[in-house]
Amino acid sequence: MVRDSSINAFALPHNFIGINAGLLLFTQREDELAGVLAHEIAHVSQRHIVRAIADMKRLALPMAAAMIASAALAASSKQAGQAAMVGTMAASAQHQISFTRANEQEADRFGVQLLAKAGFDPKGMSDFFTKLERLAGSGNNQIPEMLLTHPRPENRAADTQDRIETPPRRAAIPRDRKAYDLAKARTRVLATEDNNALIRDIETTLAKGGYASENAERYAYALALRQAGRYDDAQQQVTRLLKSDPDRLGFRLEAAELALARGDRAHASRLFEEMRQLYPDDFTLAMAYGRALALQGDPKLAMRLLQPHLRRRPNDPLLYASYAQAAQRAGDRAASYSTMAEYYYLNGELLPAIEQLQLGLRHPGLSPNQEAQLRARLKQFKAEAVAQDLPIPKHDLP
Repeated sequence: MVRDSSINAFALPHNFIGINAGLLLFTQREDELAGVLAHEIAHVSQRHIVRAIADMKRLALPMAAAMIASAALAASSKQAGQAAMVGTMAASAQHQISFTRANEQEADRFGVQLLAKAGFDPKGMSDFFTKLERLAGSGNNQIPEMLLTHPRPENRAADTQDRIETPPRRAAIPRDRKAYDLAKARTRVLATEDNNALIRDIETTLAKGGYASENAERYAYALALRQAGRYDDAQQQVTRLLKSDPDRLGFRLEAAELALARGDRAHASRLFEEMRQLYPDDFTLAMAYGRALALQGDPKLAMRLLQPHLRRRPNDPLLYASYAQAAQRAGDRAASYSTMAEYYYLNGELLPAIEQLQLGLRHPGLSPNQEAQLRARLKQFKAEAVAQDLPIPKHDLP
């Protein structure tokens, strides 16, 4: 998720999908959010990004030749040359628009199917497009970013609705609405640019009772109060939340984070350990507990806690960064360098990734297995750098 208030979602090379915080906050049901994600997943599964890159490469040479011919024509007739150049650019733009429209229609079609197979209400996708259409026509002069990077939704809601089976072959699975509401509440706090104004807004909403979920509103209130340093007020909200839903992991995590913020590390450790016994494989808990352990002087336990998740989530850069921090604090420089290399690589920074591996290989005391792993990864990264014509950093290696 990108900390951006605009409404947008996107698919990227290497099977990455991103959504802006503003899009999650714009949705009103989990089915709507799932509809957007299903659409972007369809872009990946149908190889639209790969095909678009190949298409651009295919058009690059003919377009360049046409532009050169237009420039040559301009030498003899400026007006004719300009007209030819504009025509060339227009033809390229029209080709890209057509290519994009076809991709979007295909992504809508496959996305609806994926949504239904996953047990979500397929209407979530059409409902989202309908809301987007209303926003675009509301006259507020704020065109959603999604409409700048995707075709306009005038007909997409109706087209998507037509693809929904009636009656559906598989009924939508009942879902925990609370988890979705709490995710939105947390995103609302993390994405705000004015925490004090948000606190005032939440206080007004709580006073008037104008909320869809009181617990979600109070959860956002607790997070915002903690960020503002109002720990006693935040504790009142967390205590109230835990009383209403004692098994909710998000509330327990907030209690532990609040204890850390107040400097009560012993209490925070007890809370984290209780949660770990109940939720041994939970990733969110492992990340929060791992950060706490690294800061509290037990980085080796943090490494042991995060290690299984490296195998389960090999494409999560924040996980690698947390593990690298714990490894550095534990004095395991080889693990720190190798995982920081993965962090840079997953963020598309190939040269810093290579440099981290080179630094790791210069570190004394590597085991034969560690050295072999670092060299193998370095060889792979260098090959990718050569293919991209990148200048490989020089380091004297043993």
